[in-house]
Amino acid sequence: MFDILAFANHFGLKTYYTSLKASKRPFTVIEVDRPGLEMAGFFEYHQKSRLVLIGKKEVSYLAHMTYENAYNVFLNICGDETPGIIMCHDVKCPKVIIDAAKVKECCVYGTEVETSTFEADALNYLCEKLAPRTSIHANCLRIFDEGVLIIGDSGIGKSEVSLDLIKRGHTLVADDRVEISNVRNQLIAEAPEIIYGMMEVRGVGIIDITRTFSINSLKKRSRIKYIINLVHFDPTKPLDRLGNQIKYKEILNIPVQEIVIPVSPGRSIAEVIEVAITNLKLKEYGFDSAYELEKKLTEFRNRKKKK
Repeated sequence: MFDILAFANHFGLKTYYTSLKASKRPFTVIEVDRPGLEMAGFFEYHQKSRLVLIGKKEVSYLAHMTYENAYNVFLNICGDETPGIIMCHDVKCPKVIIDAAKVKECCVYGTEVETSTFEADALNYLCEKLAPRTSIHANCLRIFDEGVLIIGDSGIGKSEVSLDLIKRGHTLVADDRVEISNVRNQLIAEAPEIIYGMMEVRGVGIIDITRTFSINSLKKRSRIKYIINLVHFDPTKPLDRLGNQIKYKEILNIPVQEIVIPVSPGRSIAEVIEVAITNLKLKEYGFDSAYELEKKLTEFRNRKKKK
């Protein structure tokens, strides 16, 4: 659970009012709110569970209200579901807000940052803290500056392939366990803190990537762009020989383009993965090798028919 106290500590907010109970109020939504019509006593569409930001505009309006009216307004604003109130732009917190907050046990903090800037910072931070998350058994690397998730059955060689890719100059994000979050419809991968920078190599044990290779061989997090699915080679199963079939795998309701690569003895999987990622990037730039081959074959057949 992510509460208002953790939020205040992250942004270094100064305290106008808090209590043990108030500091435990959790965030349940990403949105923040600046009271507009609420200041005039209209609460029909008030979003009760949003963080409330107060700036110069709201404080100026308060100066034209009676204490009783302002007190009743902030009794409603400081509802049980409100995470807290932030006084922005270094404005002095009016006594009426603190009085209402004490009755409702709702935290009131302050910041020197202007209201619009703090609103953007708060939204960005809450987007990450409250993002849908999952954890999967996989490896994640930056290959040719693209985040690539390598999945496959246990023991198929994900770590060994990753090690080979790191030796080729690519960057490790996570080995064995990948924490994935959906931040603004982008999948962000990172390693669990306890195993960050570590890799298990069968027969060798645990190695420290930065000490074994260099600090440039490790990255804290990355957006996931592609998925490489390593499978055991089965000659009885049909394969996409041309590579013109586009497959997707959903993670946290986000489709990610997937390539299935059969693993067999003597095959350099690291080289194949490099070629696969390069080919995907070429497609994004408008060059499709399979399409070009089909076009050449069509032109060849047409010329043959004319003869």
